Amino acid sequence: MQNAILYECVQTIMSIEENGGLRVLAINILGKFLSNRDNNIRFLSTVLVSEALTVDSKAVQRHRATILECVKDSDASIQRRALELIYLLVNVNNVKPLAKELIEYLEVREQDFKGVLTAKICSIERSKFAPEKIWYIDQMLKVLSEAGNYVKDDVWHALIVVITNAPDLHGRTNYGDYAFLTSSKMLTLVVNHDLATYLLVV
Repeated sequence: MQNAILYECVQTIMSIEENGGLRVLAINILGKFLSNRDNNIRFLSTVLVSEALTVDSKAVQRHRATILECVKDSDASIQRRALELIYLLVNVNNVKPLAKELIEYLEVREQDFKGVLTAKICSIERSKFAPEKIWYIDQMLKVLSEAGNYVKDDVWHALIVVITNAPDLHGRTNYGDYAFLTSSKMLTLVVNHDLATYLLVV
């Protein structure tokens, strides 16, 4: 009952154009709700956090770690809502740690969510917030290693374009990724997408 009342209060506050601490308090309550044991409360909280992002993204950023934990939730609907929130929270200051966390999570994620997670990671790494080309290449190779079967053709092609248009990076890419490319899991994927030619050019 108490949580239901608090949730109604938060909804009311978020519907009012209020610029002070009251809205921050409401967002902080939502942050706590994201860790609640009740699946319904967690899911409804992700909905309100999405709305809060449009009015006070800075306050929502403080709960980024909690939202990231929700990506690992056992409830598929909460997972997907939280993943969308993380995508919306990405900026130039946090793109590296967020991408790192999500890529690491690819290793343990069940198959039915892996495709969704892979697509979102690729979108993050191709976004305007990607810091530099070598970072993008390194991260994409990690994604390909973990979830190459889920990576769409346009992502492969974009990676090829980046590598071929950056000859200054070829030396670093070629040598460091030879073992990766020749692994039994990846060689078939790489050859099928004509990526080996570009990564193994001397």
